Amino acid sequence: MFKKFFAATFAMLLLTAQAHAMTFQQPVKIGLAGIGGGNGLRIEGATKIDAQQVGDSYTNGYAIFGDKLYLHFDDATASDFNAGSWFGASDRNNTVQYYVFEGSTAVSRLPNDAGLDMYLLTTETGGGNVTAVIGNRDGKWVKFFDTNDAKKLYNLRGWYTSDIRVAGDTITLSMSSFDQKNSCELRYHWVASSKWFGVEKI
Repeated sequence: MFKKFFAATFAMLLLTAQAHAMTFQQPVKIGLAGIGGGNGLRIEGATKIDAQQVGDSYTNGYAIFGDKLYLHFDDATASDFNAGSWFGASDRNNTVQYYVFEGSTAVSRLPNDAGLDMYLLTTETGGGNVTAVIGNRDGKWVKFFDTNDAKKLYNLRGWYTSDIRVAGDTITLSMSSFDQKNSCELRYHWVASSKWFGVEKI
């Protein structure tokens, strides 16, 4: 009797866990934003751009990638690394600050079977790169993770992302030192109970 009860309880817990687990599909690139002429932005792949245009660059306004991801930007604050550009909703009050006024930032949709709006941002600069995942969490746009935080946590300053793999509920970033003598992996696991990512270094 006890064994049957235990087996039934275990099966119920397993089904519940599976119901709340999330599986990611491979990222789909939908656009790019990066430094253009002057302080302006070069924007590729946007479905709409409403901004001041100077030559091939845009200085102040917004762009839409896909059908719902807004990039708001203002070159007047481009020199401030804590300002300048924001991703998220049409309302700039519901966005995440993410700096695109240097190098180039590839914007990719991160499909998942939970139907959550998530995007992978990968920024390449002359001094390194940053990988981040942003998304809509219960109506509020958030930055789920940013490799700058993991680099500080695991003492990986000066390292860069050399490869990105997505499988199941995990996003794996292969990391290399600039001299390419050392490498590791950062594994970002989706935690259903907190609707957030945990990270471990391998």
